[in-house]
This record gives sequence, C-alpha cells and structure tokens, in this order.
Amino acid sequence: EKIIMIENGQKDIDPLPPRPLAEGETRNRFAYFGQVNPYKGIDILLEALRSMTKEQRKKLVVEIHGANFERQPGEFQEKIQKLAKKLIKEGCLRWVGPYSPDEQMQRMQAIDWVIVPSIWWENSPMVIQEAFIAGRPLIVSDIGGMAEKVKNGVDGVHFSSRNPGDLASKLLSLFESDDYWHDLRARITKPLSYEECAYKHLIFFDAK
Repeated sequence: EKIIMIENGQKDIDPLPPRPLAEGETRNRFAYFGQVNPYKGIDILLEALRSMTKEQRKKLVVEIHGANFERQPGEFQEKIQKLAKKLIKEGCLRWVGPYSPDEQMQRMQAIDWVIVPSIWWENSPMVIQEAFIAGRPLIVSDIGGMAEKVKNGVDGVHFSSRNPGDLASKLLSLFESDDYWHDLRARITKPLSYEECAYKHLIFFDAK
C-alpha cells in the first residue's frame, strides 16, 4: 500500500532578509535550534569546533538555542560542559538557551546557517521547515529525515553523520562564500502553509 506523508503546515510569511554584513564580514554565524539531548549531536558540533585551530575558531561563531539541557543525564551534562567551557571563553561558542516559538524568527534573523547534527534517524525535524521559512540554508547529518529534506548542494549541505572532522571542514569551507550562501538560499522551496496543509488533508480523506 502506498504511503502518503503530508508535511506539517507553517506560517505563511516571507523569508527573513539576509543578515546585513559589515565591510569584510562573512557568513560566519551558525546556530543550533531545538532540544539538547544525547541524540541531537550537540557533542559532535562542539567536538568539531574543538578540532579546529584557535585561529580558525576566531573566524566563526556557533550559537546553541537549546532547551532541557538541565534534564539530561549527569554524564551527558558533564561531557557537554567540559567541551563547551573553553569554546565559550574564547567567544566562538554562545550558549543562548531556550526560546519561545514567537522568538525563533528574531533569533534566526541574526544568524546565517542552521545546523542539524543529529546522530539518529529523525523523521521530519521541524527545525528544517522553520529554517526554510526563515530563508536560512542548513548543514545537516547525511542520514534519515535530514538527508531527505535538505538537498545537498541545493538548499543546504550534508556532512558525514557522527563525524566532527567532516563537520569542521564544512563549517570552515562555507562561511567565507557569500555568493554560495545566496545560491543555496535562492533554491529553498517554501514549506506548506497551514492552509495548504489543511487542503491536502481534505483532499486525502475525500479520496478515501
């Protein structure tokens, strides 16, 4: 039997404008949005930063907009805190913390790229659709729903899952190319609106 999947509807709004760049500035603002737990690959992201030289890290900033870190197992918390401490002190990592739904677009306005480094086979991460609504290209693990929803070299970039070295190389190769960022942004397909999603459901059930 054929399986039909209908995406969740999103707000019908125009993409956010690109983050204004000062003279000599690059597309070097990366951000993670979502839950902070052992399956989301936050440790992979932090290890990617730790694998860079200090001079390389000075060229970019990664923000963590995450929730429920304090509810995670103690061992995981200790690992993340140990990885993050030096990076936060250097200034290349900013632990911004949780946000409400109505704050998300404002936070995405201030960044260039959204990172989804999950180590498990996510079905359909909502943050991908939210990033597309915002007009922000993604850097995602090459597995599961991430690889299916983000087209490598079209509207985002894949990296090898669970591989901090590959993620580091992607971050370092992407942030200086404003033209490539604009190319990826221009090829983003706007997600379904709430109205379009409701209409697809009506059509589906009517066909039944």
